[in-house]
Amino acid sequence: MDVAVIVGLISFALIVGTYGTVIGAGGGFILIPGLVLLFDFEGVEAVGTGTVTLLAIGITGAINYDRAGLVHRHAAGWFAMGSVPAALLCAWFVADRIDADLFTSALGFVLIALAIFVVLAPHSTADDEEISEPRRSRLALGGLGVGVLSGTFAVGGGLLTVPQLTSVQKLRPHRAAATTSATAMMASLAGATGHTIAGNVVWSRAALLVAGAIVGSTLGARLAGRLPARAVLIGLAAGLIVAGASLLLAG
Repeated sequence: MDVAVIVGLISFALIVGTYGTVIGAGGGFILIPGLVLLFDFEGVEAVGTGTVTLLAIGITGAINYDRAGLVHRHAAGWFAMGSVPAALLCAWFVADRIDADLFTSALGFVLIALAIFVVLAPHSTADDEEISEPRRSRLALGGLGVGVLSGTFAVGGGLLTVPQLTSVQKLRPHRAAATTSATAMMASLAGATGHTIAGNVVWSRAALLVAGAIVGSTLGARLAGRLPARAVLIGLAAGLIVAGASLLLAG
């Protein structure tokens, strides 16, 4: 493998891991299009290899956030009840059966739709009081939808989970981001298992991506909370639109 490719993969994963952990969205919406557009991955291989990388980001972020006491463990557990089986089944049976060109275009539309959702989604305010008891059915149902999306495309899980946790459990944004890291870890484990079974993971490149992602995720957990929420929201929506439009044009 070319040295430039090795350095590029590690550096790219480091950036994605840092930003994805700060915002609690994992970074799949940057990682997957980047692997397709910058490193010539096929769509389903980008998702399979990217899911392994997102698992590393999720594990590292969840451990650091949990040590800081920010993870709502009960909410994360009930959310995973829906997301884990859905992510496993979609990664195993659905993603590999979508035509490559159709997959790229569909992913582009999903990213733009997520940008609109991020801007319009309700967010908790300082006046909201956190709900300590998990709302089990609503969390599990929300996890089911997130699992379908993350298992098929490896994007959108965190972007949908954070607003759901802020609206359902009234978690503060940074606590919601921390809890999302825990749910993403479990959903990514299921998705990575499904994609491994389906043969969608390029392991030689996944190892490089994981190395960069672990460093980036550790750095991101330390930086979390230092950026203004509004700035993160605007940057997040802009990134989704750019990534989605790039995929649509490439397709």
